[in-house]
Amino acid sequence: MAYKLFKNANLIDGNGGEIRENISLLVENDHIKEIGKRINAPYAEETFDCNGNTIMPGLIDAHMHLGLVEIEVINLSRKNAPGLMAARMFKNLREALDQGYTYARDTGGADVGFREAVDRGLAVGPRLKICGAAIAQTGGHGDDRVASETRPYSEPYMGFRSVIADGVPEMLKTARENIRRGADFIKVMCGGGCASPTQGPETSQYTLEELKAAVDVAESVGSYVASHSYSNRSIVLSANAGIRTIEHANLMTKETAALVAQKGAFVVPTQITYEIVIEKSRDLIAKFIYDKFVSVCERGYEAIHNAMEAGIPIGGGTDLTGENTKYASGAIAYQAKAMGAMGAIVAFTKTNAKILRVEDVTGTLEEGKLADILVVNGNPLDNIDLFKDHRKNLLLIMQGGHVHKNLLV
Repeated sequence: MAYKLFKNANLIDGNGGEIRENISLLVENDHIKEIGKRINAPYAEETFDCNGNTIMPGLIDAHMHLGLVEIEVINLSRKNAPGLMAARMFKNLREALDQGYTYARDTGGADVGFREAVDRGLAVGPRLKICGAAIAQTGGHGDDRVASETRPYSEPYMGFRSVIADGVPEMLKTARENIRRGADFIKVMCGGGCASPTQGPETSQYTLEELKAAVDVAESVGSYVASHSYSNRSIVLSANAGIRTIEHANLMTKETAALVAQKGAFVVPTQITYEIVIEKSRDLIAKFIYDKFVSVCERGYEAIHNAMEAGIPIGGGTDLTGENTKYASGAIAYQAKAMGAMGAIVAFTKTNAKILRVEDVTGTLEEGKLADILVVNGNPLDNIDLFKDHRKNLLLIMQGGHVHKNLLV
C-alpha cells in the first residue's frame, strides 16, 4: 500500500456545502482513504502541508475538443498532416491536465485511441469520454463546405470530425457506426454555430424523428445523446427527442428552460470560449464568425440564469480552440459570473461527473472515491479568478493518487 497525507487544508468537497477548515485527507494508492480533522498516519510515504490553502476535487471538462488545434477551425485536416494533428492533440491533452482537469469529455473529434492511450498510461492527460465524429446534416454545423463548393463531403481523418447523415435511416446507421467505433455517447449537431461557415446559432437542424432515431440507438446500448444547440427551436427539439445533454444553449428562454427541466436534461454552458475570442482573438478570425461570438455571449449568461430558475442541472465546458486552450482553467471563473463561485465549482466537479456518468468514482472528495485532487492557492470562494492563472495558483494536481504537479513546500 502507498499512502499520501494532506494536512492543514481548507476543504471544498464539491457537494456545495460550506468550506471545512483545518482538514486532513489520506490517500491510499489511487483512492481517498479517510477525511477528518486529525489523521494520524506516520506510515504515509509523502505528507503535503497545505498551509491553509484549499483542497478540492479535480476539475472535469464536459465539453472540449482535443482536435480543434487552430483558432479558426475550418480546413483543419487540410492544414495538418495526420502525424502533426495527432501530436497537437496529445499536447492539448497534457495541457488539460496541467490546468487541473482530471477527467474530460471530448464532444467531437477524438477517437477511441486517445481514451485508451490515457487508460494504458501511454499518454498524460485527463481520463476521457469520447463521441468520435459528431453527426451533422448536409449544410449543417460540422459540414465544412462553403456555398461555392460542389465536392462531396468526406469525413476528416482526425482533428475535429463530423459525419453527414440525412434522414432516419442514415441517422440510425451513422449512430450505430459511431457506437461500433467505441464511442461512449453520440453527439448530434441540432443547429448552427459560431464557427460554422454557413448557418448561425439562431438556426435549427434535424427533425424530431431524426433526433429520436439517434436517441434510440444510444439508449439501446445504455448510452445517451448530446446535442449542439443554441436556438430555442433546436433546444425544444432536443428535449422532446429525449436528448440527455444540451450543449451551449445560449439562446434558451425561460419557457424553453421549463421544458428542459421537465424532460430531465442537463445543460452544458461554454461561456469561456466566447469571452476569450472577444478578449483575445478579434484579429485572428473572420469578422462574420467573430460577430456570432459577440451575439451569443451575454445571452449565454441569461440562459444560465434561466436554467438555474428552472432547476436544470448545469455542467460546464471550455470549447476552446487553437492557442486559446491555454486559458481553459479559467472556465470556472467565467461561469461564476452567473452561478457564483460555489455554483461554478459544483458545475465543474460534481455535476460534470454526473454528465460523464462517473459520479460514483470522482467529482467530489469523499472516502472511497478516486484521489483526483487540487490544492488551490488561497480561497477560490473569495477570488474565483485564481483559476485564470493555473501556473501560479494550482499548487498541486493529483490524478488517481499520482502527483502530476507539486508547488507545495
